[in-house]
Amino acid sequence: MNTRADKLRNYTIIARLDDAIPLNTEEWVTVERLLNQISEFVPISMLNNVTEAIISYADDQARRGYLLGQEDLVKELKNKAQRIA
Repeated sequence: MNTRADKLRNYTIIARLDDAIPLNTEEWVTVERLLNQISEFVPISMLNNVTEAIISYADDQARRGYLLGQEDLVKELKNKAQRIA
């Protein structure tokens, strides 16, 4: 269960990622084009659900990558501090 602090931390990470990662990449343009093609054959509500699922998955993966990077940075800084001391 998320506490208020966890929710705030997740929001801060998401805001940081949104500021740092461009949204209009070549990869996303490809996805968008394919979604537009699919929209000719499936109900819009289903397409919206798929899009939301893709976005949610991508946000979660970016957040996890950010956290892993922060953990690696902390380890590296601790190792450097121990070598200096």
